[in-house]
Amino acid sequence: MTLRRRLMLVYLIVVLLSFATVSVAMFELWRGRQMIKQIQEWNGVVLSVQKLKAAGPADINLKALLAEQFRYLADSSPSAGEDRVRNRVREALRAVYAGHDAWAKLPPEEQGPGVDLVLKPMESLTRVLEEELAAINLQADQQDIRARILLAVVIGLTGLHVTIIGSLLRRWLLWPMERLNRQVEALARDAPPGEPLLTSPREMAALATALDRARCSLGELRRRLIESERLTTIGQLAAQLAHNLRNPLASIRATAQLAARQAPEDGALRGRMAEIIAAVDRLNQWINGLMEAARPASSPTRDADVLPTIERVCRAVEPDLAAKELQLELRAPAGGLICRHDPATVEHALIAMVINAIEASPLGGRIIISVEVAGPDAPGGPGGVCIAVLDEGPGFGAEDPGRIFEFPYSTKQRGMGLGLSLARQALKRQGADAGAARRPEGGARVYISLPPAEAAGG
Repeated sequence: MTLRRRLMLVYLIVVLLSFATVSVAMFELWRGRQMIKQIQEWNGVVLSVQKLKAAGPADINLKALLAEQFRYLADSSPSAGEDRVRNRVREALRAVYAGHDAWAKLPPEEQGPGVDLVLKPMESLTRVLEEELAAINLQADQQDIRARILLAVVIGLTGLHVTIIGSLLRRWLLWPMERLNRQVEALARDAPPGEPLLTSPREMAALATALDRARCSLGELRRRLIESERLTTIGQLAAQLAHNLRNPLASIRATAQLAARQAPEDGALRGRMAEIIAAVDRLNQWINGLMEAARPASSPTRDADVLPTIERVCRAVEPDLAAKELQLELRAPAGGLICRHDPATVEHALIAMVINAIEASPLGGRIIISVEVAGPDAPGGPGGVCIAVLDEGPGFGAEDPGRIFEFPYSTKQRGMGLGLSLARQALKRQGADAGAARRPEGGARVYISLPPAEAAGG
């Protein structure tokens, strides 16, 4: 029910209550006035009859005065109670008329002693009138009691209606306003509301939903702003690193190549120079990956087999594996897996994952790189490729595994939390994703989800 309809309902309740109260009051006032009028009329009739009785039939025209006094007996359509009273009065009045006629027929000398023929019926008429007057007074007392009871009921109902109306206004208006105010305060604190959103009344529910959408939008805008500032800072850092490192690296690589060419064919020096050249190339790849993450536009992707990229990563990390006597096992289909990706970005992200796995693995442990077709619930969609790096390290404990991709989160004492964070950002811009999970048998599982090839996906 909308707020407008609820307020209209409260308004109708107030109007109906006021109308009922005024109607009852007016009805009781009318009944009281009618009762007072009736009592006054009957008192007047009783007094008139008593005066006629005291005057005596010889001094007045008794029958004419009585007929004038009891004209109401000729009124039409009386009620059942009035008809009973009129019959009693008519009978008593006929007795008076009969006594008066009998008294009038007496000789003048006997009319004095025979006045009882008129007085006794008059006394009977007076008693009838007094009895009816007492009955009317009793009805007036009962009416007064009923009026008091009805007034008490009206006051009680009024209090009940006021309580109900106050409760409805508090429930339909005040409480939703308080909840809406708490939601606005949560919005000001940039925090989610501490209670479910309003569902009624409809107008306030729509406002609460709009406020929650505004909170989410502001949070997203703030996140994007922070992300933009972070990428700007990283871009400046990457540009400075590239400027300060590429020239020395180029000199080192050129010197190593010259030394390798001048070394004997089967000498150990040529092998050492090859390792230096590979290390320089890997460092250049890291710098390129850093620049890729800092750029707002992503590198172009293409449909290609992902296994050659994974094999390059395995060869690149061989010195790090040998330093800790670790075994690297590659589990991949023999025919290869074609998916949509940028090999440089995937190589950069995968090297960061494998290096983290090497640092977390115990001496003499094993690291597994698993490559398989992604299932229907994979972030990249069914038909894509999932590359997972599994280690036997301590895992994530009670922490959220996804935090390893947040900047500047890091479990290393000297780490900055840049590697995985930048890798995931670059992957997301290319339609891929990265994630982490706990292994039931212990250790960590960090993976990359790549979208399917466009030809396969179409």
